This record gives sequence, C-alpha cells and structure tokens, in this order.
Amino acid sequence: MSVDQVITTPNTVQGLDMLMRLLARPGDSVLLDTPCYFNFHANLALHGVKVVTVQRRPDGFDFDALEQLLAEHRPSLYLTTSVLHNPTGHSFSPGQAFRLLQLTQRYQCHIVEDDLYGDLHPNPPPRLAALAGLDQVTYLSGFSKILSANARVSFVVAAPQLAANLTNMKLMSGGVTSELFEQLVYRMLSEGSYAKHRKRMVQRLLEAGGRVEQWLKRCGCELPMGYEGGMFIWARLPPGINGERLAQAALKHGMVLAPGALFGNDPAHRDSMRFNVAHSDEPQVRQVFEAVVRAASQDHG
Repeated sequence: MSVDQVITTPNTVQGLDMLMRLLARPGDSVLLDTPCYFNFHANLALHGVKVVTVQRRPDGFDFDALEQLLAEHRPSLYLTTSVLHNPTGHSFSPGQAFRLLQLTQRYQCHIVEDDLYGDLHPNPPPRLAALAGLDQVTYLSGFSKILSANARVSFVVAAPQLAANLTNMKLMSGGVTSELFEQLVYRMLSEGSYAKHRKRMVQRLLEAGGRVEQWLKRCGCELPMGYEGGMFIWARLPPGINGERLAQAALKHGMVLAPGALFGNDPAHRDSMRFNVAHSDEPQVRQVFEAVVRAASQDHG
C-alpha cells in the first residue's frame, strides 16, 4: 500500500461524508446495522440514499436474512463497524467476518469500515480491510477516542483511484486538516507514548466495564452482547420498562441516558439502552438508575 492511499480528514464524519459523495448516488440502497450510530442515518439522509437495515445480533447476523436483503435491494454500500460496534460493543469474529465478506463480494456491495473504536479493544480481531483488501473495503478511523475530542485527527485508507478522488475532493471542498494535531499524533505513534496510553486506557475500561456490568445485572438488566471492552455496554432493561420513558424519568434527576430508540426505528430497541462505561462507573449514576428502574417497575406492576 502506498502512502498516497491514506487521506487525513479533520474527523471521521467528514471522511464518511466525502466517501458518500463519491460512492453513493441519490436513490442508491445503502446497508446499515440496526441498531447503529444515529449520525449514520442523518448523514445518509443528506445524500438521498435508501437505507436498508440488517439486525446486528450477538452472533453477528442471520446470514440467510442478510443474503436475502443483498439479493432484493442490491445495496451499493454497507457502512459498518467491525470492532466494538456503537452502540452494542459487538465485534465480528473471524468466522463472521469471512462469511460477511463472501456475501458482500458476491453481490458487489462495497464495505465502508468505520473503525473509530477498534483501538479500545484489548485483543482486537482482524479488521475487514485487512482480510479482504482495499478493493472490497474502504477503511475509516481516527484518534479522538484514545486522545481527546479536541485533538481530532482522522484518516481514510482506500484503493488508489478512490484515494486520488478523495484527495481531489478534500482540496476542492476546503477540507483542511490541522498540521499541529497531525504532528502531535505522529510523535506519539513513533515514540511509543500512544501505545502506552492506549494500553492504560484499555485496562481501565475493562475494570470499569466489569463493575458496570455487575450493577446493571443487579438492576435486572440483561446484556445480550456481553462486554469485551471499549466504551459501551448495550443492555436490555427489565421486563415492561420502556427506554425512552426511563430516560425522561432520569432527566428529572439530572442524568442523561441513551435509550435504544436513538439507534434505530426497530421496536425491539425500545426496551434497550446504551451505557457509556466510563461515565456509568460512578456510585451516583448507579443510585439514580436503580431508583428510576425501581419506580418504573412499580408503575408497570
């Protein structure tokens, strides 16, 4: 791979937006996971594409259902996160990834792999781009989740012609990136401080995630995906509790929650919720959540 195939962007959202301008046309079908990061829906709406969703499950997919979607809708693109998916925290196993790559290649569906969270995995599986190559997968990532939201350096890795087109679009659309931040990240990567910082952060998240997992279960929540690292835990609330109503109740106590309805229109998400591991590892958060769950359970009963 040539260095010319790596295009820096101010953030992953702009990288994705430029890719959509080049790879999708109004009316095209684009495949998304459900649930998925809510900004994906918003960004694709700007490009006038038809969104087709496939259920992201603990075991990856129902591959028969996925193949039926690919055959029926013929999506030109599949936008996904293969490692530490937002909001579920799920990562494709090598077997799941292999089957996914087989199907998308058969139906000529190009994959855009958003790997913003992959560095938070303690032992990440191979990325789709590494398994299939850049003719089938375009790779998108950045450093803001490890470093800081204020030190945004992102990049796209693409096949040669797509990379050249991205470079041209970046120049024409004023996509100026911060040389200061790029030099900072370069120094941290080359001198080893990034790797050391990442290792400490991954370990702290694993410890915090274990604690959050335990108190969520004590509250009656189920964790269908399990927790394998990263920022997020996806939990199913106790029977009969609606995520949106629970979030509204928590707001009265000054706590903001992320109900499942934010991440897709599937009714099955209404009883689910995404938890930020770092922010949830606090006694006050646990106490408020326990209180609103208890009150909601009593109202339901």
